[in-house]
Amino acid sequence: MKCIEWSPMSFSSSSRDYLPNSYSVGLTKLSLGLLIPMGILGFLSTNWPISYQLFPLYLSLFIFGMPHGGADHLLIWGMIKKSSWMFRISTLLLYPILSLLYLLVWHVQPVASAVFFLAITIFHWGQGDRYISVKLHRAGYLERSTLLTALHILARGSIPILLPGYMGNETYRMFLEEMIRQGGKVHYDLSWVSQNQLFFLLVPLILTTLQLLLSAVKLDKGEGSAWGVDFFEVCCLFLWFLVISPLWALGTYFALWHSLRHGLRILWIDPVGKQSLLIGAYLKLKARWLQISGLMTILALLGLWFLLALPLSFRGIQLDWLGKAMLGISILTLPHTIVVCLMDRLQYSKKES
Repeated sequence: MKCIEWSPMSFSSSSRDYLPNSYSVGLTKLSLGLLIPMGILGFLSTNWPISYQLFPLYLSLFIFGMPHGGADHLLIWGMIKKSSWMFRISTLLLYPILSLLYLLVWHVQPVASAVFFLAITIFHWGQGDRYISVKLHRAGYLERSTLLTALHILARGSIPILLPGYMGNETYRMFLEEMIRQGGKVHYDLSWVSQNQLFFLLVPLILTTLQLLLSAVKLDKGEGSAWGVDFFEVCCLFLWFLVISPLWALGTYFALWHSLRHGLRILWIDPVGKQSLLIGAYLKLKARWLQISGLMTILALLGLWFLLALPLSFRGIQLDWLGKAMLGISILTLPHTIVVCLMDRLQYSKKES
């Protein structure tokens, strides 16, 4: 068995297939099975030292979260359909080049870069949930309406990105200030974050309410269950981010919600992964995931290690480490989001590839 997969992932017409209905209930059970015990620990973690509260972020960065973008090179090769090694090498180089360019922008415009990072993460996490809602839960109303699609993406992405600014306002502010300091070597007072705490609750609440109400009006026959799952999931997410301490909630969401769903999407595109999913061969599925994501994950972790090793600190070990780590994640988020946008264009298209 080969250790590393080099073959492009094919984006044939089968890449637009819907996942089996049975997976909808299965994914919900798996999510609850993972989140409930983590939620109990998270609820108890409120008074724990910050280093302990960062445990889910460690998991998301080094075990679950980073690998979820580890197949991007195979996806690019499959979407653009070039086979030369020169092309493959150039795409491998383009990814870090784009990341480094964004890092340079952080240095020149750290505040604008921080805002852009929050905005692009809202979009990316929202588009991840949209795929599952459409292709797994059969939310056809999101396919028929551009407005509902936009509201769904913004609502789902704003819950994990903005709600922590309401529940853990001071930590949220310090985290953003630290990212700005690490990126641009400047101190920037984000007192606006503390003065407008309610903003971070109202925006996701209004977006979610609008999306659910307008979706209910647009339902076709048979879409009631999809809307019900939509409602159930946002209720779970609101409860999660309003009850669990922010650092614990965010790290767990990234590892066990967003990354898990994106991984399912990748494996459903991959013929070997799809076959393992269909027959329930989960050990083979894990081995396949290591094949397609292992190399890029190692390279990304080496880059993150380099960033963490830079002498950029003085404001407390935990938040300083977190600021640098999230700076590293931010520069990888941009090229990864571009890849997922290209996937969206192909997987929602009605045309033959």
